[in-house]
Amino acid sequence: MKRKIYALIVTATLFLSMSGLVMAEGKDLRVGTIQFSHLNQLPEDFLLEKLPVRSGEVYSNKSLSDIYLALKRLSYISNVNVYPKIEGETVNLMIEVDEAGNALELAKREESAEDLNQKTEFKVSSVDISGIQTLNKQDFLKDVPVKEGEYFTPQEAIDGAAKIFQSGYFSSVEPKVDRKTDNTISVVYLVEENPTVQSITVKGNTLFTQEELKKALGIKEGEILNGNLLDPDRNGIIKHYNQAGYSLARIETIAVSPAGDINIELTEGIVDSVSFKKVASKKDNERSSERSSKLRTQPYIFERSQSVKPGEVFEMKNVEATIRELYRTGIFTSIEPVLSGKENDPNARVVEFLVEERPTTTINGSISYGTSVGLVGGIKLSDSNFLGKGQEAAFNIEASNKGDKTFEISLFDPWIRGTERVQGGGAIYWKETANDDAVADEVEKVRKVGTRWTIGKGLNDKIYVRGSLRYDHYKEILGSKKINDKYNLIAISPSLIYDSRDNAFNPTKGIYSTLAYEYGDLVKDSRKYSQFEADLRGYHRTFFKDKNVMAYRVVWGSTGSGTPEALRFSIGGAETLRGYDYGKYDGFNKFHATVENRTQINKHIQLVAFFDIGNAWQNVTTVNGKKVYSPDRKNANNFADLKKGVGVGLRLNTPIGPLRFDYGWPLDPEVKGGTKTGGKFYFSFGQTF
Repeated sequence: MKRKIYALIVTATLFLSMSGLVMAEGKDLRVGTIQFSHLNQLPEDFLLEKLPVRSGEVYSNKSLSDIYLALKRLSYISNVNVYPKIEGETVNLMIEVDEAGNALELAKREESAEDLNQKTEFKVSSVDISGIQTLNKQDFLKDVPVKEGEYFTPQEAIDGAAKIFQSGYFSSVEPKVDRKTDNTISVVYLVEENPTVQSITVKGNTLFTQEELKKALGIKEGEILNGNLLDPDRNGIIKHYNQAGYSLARIETIAVSPAGDINIELTEGIVDSVSFKKVASKKDNERSSERSSKLRTQPYIFERSQSVKPGEVFEMKNVEATIRELYRTGIFTSIEPVLSGKENDPNARVVEFLVEERPTTTINGSISYGTSVGLVGGIKLSDSNFLGKGQEAAFNIEASNKGDKTFEISLFDPWIRGTERVQGGGAIYWKETANDDAVADEVEKVRKVGTRWTIGKGLNDKIYVRGSLRYDHYKEILGSKKINDKYNLIAISPSLIYDSRDNAFNPTKGIYSTLAYEYGDLVKDSRKYSQFEADLRGYHRTFFKDKNVMAYRVVWGSTGSGTPEALRFSIGGAETLRGYDYGKYDGFNKFHATVENRTQINKHIQLVAFFDIGNAWQNVTTVNGKKVYSPDRKNANNFADLKKGVGVGLRLNTPIGPLRFDYGWPLDPEVKGGTKTGGKFYFSFGQTF
C-alpha cells in the first residue's frame, strides 16, 4: 500500500513536469527511445539493464513510477527525474540522474556480490583440503557449504574458506576452483597448518603463576596451535583475571614464532591514582567558581572509605566496596567510577569517582499541623554532614498549641577522625510534652531537662558497640496542676548495633538492628529503673528493582516495675502506630511493627503505602484517689489487643531536606469496645525508619 501511494505521488509529480502532454483517448502508446542525461561515471547500457521498462513495450502512467523506483533503489544513484515526450503513438523518455560520488565503485561492488551469489550451471564434482599434515580434514570439510553434486555458487566457496580459517588451526586458507572438461567444478582449499606448540611464556604476571595461566589459556605444548585461544577478546588468561575480579588486566602483545614458541606479555593493571570529583550540576558552567566545583565533604571521609589503593592491582570488588561504604554514610546520592589508563605507562590505571552530594543541611522555620499534636511551629537547623566531616549536628526549637515544647542541641560523629571507627557525641535538651486529654488525676505535662553522652566503636563496617551516659531531671504535673512526681535520673546504656544497609539516608536493601539495655538510678530515691529494647529493620527491592522497596520494622521493649511514668514506653503517632494519637498507649511493655512499600516516582517524589500494628501494656488501679500503674506482663506476652492502622504517604526531597507527609486510618477502636475514630494526618522529616 505504501509503495502504491508513493508511486501515485511520483506519477502525479511527473505529470506536472510534462509540458503539453495529452494522452490520446483510445490510442495505445508505446515506449520509444530511452536516454539518460547527466551521466559521468556509469555507462548508459548498464543502467538500461536495470530498468523494468523496454523500448517497444506498451506505455502507461505506471511506467514512469516503475522507472523512478527501480533507479532510486540503487545505492549509486542519489536522485532521478523522468521526462516523457509524445511523438505520434510513441513516448520517448529522457531520464535525468544524479550519481553518487563513488558511483562506479559502488556499482561494481554490488554487481560482484550479485554475481557471486548466483548459482552456476556447473555441478561440483569434488571438495577437498590440501596441505593438512596432522589434523583430520574431515573435521573441517563437514562445515564447508560447498557440497558434491550440487550446483556451484562462488560465494559458498569463499564462505567455506572462512569457515576453515575460523577453526583457528590454520595460518592461511586459499580456495582453488578448477573447471573440468566435463563442465564440472572441483574445489580444493590450500591450507597451511599452525605450528606445533613448543613453549608458552607469559610475562608481566604477579598474581598468578605461569602454570596457572598456561592452564587458563587452554593451549597445550606438543599440540597444534589453535589461534582462537590467543584472541585477546576470548583469551583464557584474561577470563581468569576477570573471574578473580581483576577486570582491567589486558594482553599487550602476543608473538608466535615459526617454530611454535608463544610469548605473551600482559599488564595486570596497577592503580596509579584515585580521586573523587564533584559531578557538575546543570547550573554549573564555564564561569562556575572553584567553590561550586569543590566537594563539601572532607578528603579524609573518602580516604577512610577507600578500598582502592594506589600501587595495588585493580580489583572491581574494591571499587564496589568503596562505593558501598560511601553510600552507607547517607551523604551521597550518586557515585560513578571512571577508569582510564596513562599514555606513558601501559600498566597504570587511573580511577576517578564522580560524586554527587546529597543536600544534608536543613535550615528552616516551619509551621505544620498534625491531627494529634496540633499546630507546630519551630526553627530547626540540622546537618548530617556538618562541616563536611560526616557528623550529625542539630539545633531545634519547637512548640505546639497543645503544649509540646522542645529545645535541643546535639552533635554525633559516627567515625572520629584518626581513629579505628571510634564514634562519639553528646546532646543537651529541654522538653515538655503535654496531654490535653488528661483528667485531674492523670499526668498532663512532663518536663525534662538533661544531657546525654555517647561513645562507641565499630568492630568492623557492620557491627558497632556503644555506651551512653545520661543525666535527666524530670517533673510530672497532673491535670489538677499538682506535681505528681519529681526525680533525677542517672543512667547508662550499652548497646549492640548491626547495620548492613546500603544507604543510611534512604536504604533499599540490608538489615539494621539494635539491642539496647539501659540501667538507671533515681538519685535519693529507692526506685530502680531498667529498660530493654530490641529493634529490627529490613529492606529489599521488589520486581520493580530500584523503583520499589519493601521496608519492615519490628520493635519489642520491656522496662522494670519501678520505672516512673515519664520513662515508660508510649505507642501511637507518626513513628510507631499511625492512625492513632501521639502517645495514645503507655506501658511497661511495648510492641510495634510496620510494613511499608516505597515507590520512587522520580528524584524528588516517593509514594508510600503502610501497615502499622502495636500496643503498650500496663495495669491501672486507684489507691487513695491516685492512679497506680503496674506491669501487665501476661497481656504483653500474649500480644493482647493489638491495634492496627493503614495509610498512605508522600516523601518530598527538597533543598531544605526530606519532608514526610502521612495519613493513617485506624482499623480498631482506640478503646476496646469503643467506637472507631477517623484518620489522622502527620508531618515530619525523613523516612519513618
